[in-house]
Amino acid sequence: MTHDLSSGVTASGINVDFSDDAGDDTASDTFSITSDRAPGDPATVYLGEEDVDLTALPGVDAGSAATFTGESGDADGSTASVGNGAFADITEANNFQAGGYDSPGATGDADRELFVIEPQVTDLTIYSGAGTDGADVTDGSIVSDEDVITVESEWNFDTAEGVEVTIEDEDGLEVQSQLTSNTGSLVIGTSGENVELSGVDELDTGEYTVTVEGEDDLDGASRSATFTIRDEAQSISLSQSTVTQGDTAVATVTGTPGEYGLVRISADDLDDLDATDASAEDVFASTGDVEDRRGTDALTTDDEYVGAIVDLDDEGEAQVRIRSEFLDTTTVDVEFVELDAPNTDDANVEAGFDAGEDDSAELTVEEQSINITSAPSVVRIGEEFTIEGTAPESDDVKAYARIDQNYVPLVDEDDDLSEDDVDSNGEFSVEIDSGSEISLPDSYRIAIVADPVDDDGTDYLTDTDEISSDVYSEFDTKATTTVRTVEGDLTAQLSSSNIAADVGDEVTLSGSALGQGDAVRVYLIGPRGNFLDASGNSQAAESIDIDEEEFDEDYDAFTRRGQYTFIVVGQGRDGDYASDIGFGGDALRSDLTPQQAVEIINDEYTGAGVDDQIIELTLSAENPSLTIDDFTTDGQVAQGEVTISGTSNREDGTTVFIEVLGENENVIASDEAEVNGSTGEWSTTIDMSDVETGTYTLRADDDEASASLEFELVGDVSTPTEEPTPTEEPTEEPTEEMTEEPTEAPSDGTEEPTEEPTETSTSTPGFGVIVALVALIAAALLAFRRD
Repeated sequence: MTHDLSSGVTASGINVDFSDDAGDDTASDTFSITSDRAPGDPATVYLGEEDVDLTALPGVDAGSAATFTGESGDADGSTASVGNGAFADITEANNFQAGGYDSPGATGDADRELFVIEPQVTDLTIYSGAGTDGADVTDGSIVSDEDVITVESEWNFDTAEGVEVTIEDEDGLEVQSQLTSNTGSLVIGTSGENVELSGVDELDTGEYTVTVEGEDDLDGASRSATFTIRDEAQSISLSQSTVTQGDTAVATVTGTPGEYGLVRISADDLDDLDATDASAEDVFASTGDVEDRRGTDALTTDDEYVGAIVDLDDEGEAQVRIRSEFLDTTTVDVEFVELDAPNTDDANVEAGFDAGEDDSAELTVEEQSINITSAPSVVRIGEEFTIEGTAPESDDVKAYARIDQNYVPLVDEDDDLSEDDVDSNGEFSVEIDSGSEISLPDSYRIAIVADPVDDDGTDYLTDTDEISSDVYSEFDTKATTTVRTVEGDLTAQLSSSNIAADVGDEVTLSGSALGQGDAVRVYLIGPRGNFLDASGNSQAAESIDIDEEEFDEDYDAFTRRGQYTFIVVGQGRDGDYASDIGFGGDALRSDLTPQQAVEIINDEYTGAGVDDQIIELTLSAENPSLTIDDFTTDGQVAQGEVTISGTSNREDGTTVFIEVLGENENVIASDEAEVNGSTGEWSTTIDMSDVETGTYTLRADDDEASASLEFELVGDVSTPTEEPTPTEEPTEEPTEEMTEEPTEAPSDGTEEPTEEPTETSTSTPGFGVIVALVALIAAALLAFRRD
């Protein structure tokens, strides 16, 4: 059986591709399967998605299983697994939950690689007519001759898939197939877009339910709303069908031109208010079409309401604004009744309150919500950190930390309460000093409370007292996050341990200060025990600002030779210094030895209950010095490139001028080098390929110190290690000389036989051997020089 896959097959997010490489059915043909979704690194996926390609994440490979570790949200502390990194199912069956995950190849930093989001359809709006300029008839009604409705939706997973529109009648039968879409599809592909459906005038009168849901894997995410097709001319619609308590909605009513209408809400839906005229004035704003606002307490009616009487004017339409802050958090029926007469007489209004509604619309009032959008998981004690979020329809927010069974107000680094006004976009940002109430290393539950008012009406905004868990539970709108505090850290180092004195050279003090506040304090103690700031001013100290957890300062205070001591002090986790000596406290004394000065500063910042961090560094200041490393071989240097190096106690970056001098100190070659302050070294390379052989002087100078070295420039350097090699030749020469000397001795002995025994008898034993060895060495050296 042959399957033709050349055109490709797509199913459930999988792409199938067939490639006929040679134009025939051979083994070279290729067949590939890939996923439609490859979200990258970091990856945002949605709970319920299937066949997602996660191979861009570290440690996730195609064809291999992968395990993810939950680090935040509902996923915190759990693990989830997939069988194939290229076709991952982000499902509850694989133990995925909403939250942040570390991938198998995570580096251990605070950033998550995989974010699993609960898919949600966040909004559904139905408009009368084509487009979104018509009336919002969500949970409202349209007249039976209206041909078109527009369905608009918002959802949080449009990067994964769109949503599909279905419409059911009162019997639960789907009727969307009877309508015509302007796009040819019932799928909305992008959040915030819409689809126009025509043919509505062919549907029967009655209530219809519109549902939008994920079109594929995420069909569990959905939202529904209704609209009613009616024959009557009277109608009511709302500008929005769902509001957060504190927000407003506008009710638009239509009826007989020139008549009055009553927009009413049952007293049961009020938030602890009675059905008085004052309550009606709270619920309904005095907009242009409103003639009066009444409650039924002062009237004789069957049921309790508050209402607004509106003038339908010549166009038969009126509007009134409803303030949801005075309504209960529930679904409220906003009803419209056309009054019998165009007036506000009590009898006319009473009849309107008692009459059945001509039309109604549902307004869902949700509790004020607060969401934390940004918060660190780990902070160093002493740092100030920020928590950001949204609290729509709230005025203010306040931060608390749960310590033991109570909630303690938090403060910022200025000791002001960690509170903030919610801006017009519903956003807030609170600053929290980790060196205050949460200065012990631990994990803390941080609570952000919107408009902290308890059941008795007590407002805790600006209150510095801690509160009990019972009081905290009475706050309506709050959100929490966990922050772990850890010990801070302080490091410091000097750019050089040696420096030239009294020439204006600088040394850089730098380091890192994690959880040490905004600045570190530095005490510099000179060779005579005096305190110096960075510029060398006496009896002063330096405060160095911390920028992005680092600090640095250049010091040029070294006018005397000797040892200088730097003492760097950080605040520690409590955010305060143990002493203010030299910083508004006790003055720095000038009658101390260096040792006494160091001991006094150390004593000020140590002791019981003190957590300030201290680092002590020393630096030696001497006369300017410069040396040249011997770059010769027994005074000789071969023509070519020559590396010159040396040492200097000058500051980092000091220029050393190098010159090769010939006769009469003529400059034959020159170059420059820079001092490396951290090592005290300098080096450069001079090309002497074209310099004639001869004797030269190398001179190095940094304007404060100089050094020179004489050398002989040669074509090839003689290698001194060749001198001992004649040991092989003398083994033959001594044999000849020793053979000749005895031959002459007997001849002499024949002519003067009496002297021979004299020499023999007067010789010291072994002396003849020494003489022979000396002669042997001398002959060998002579032969070597001749060669």
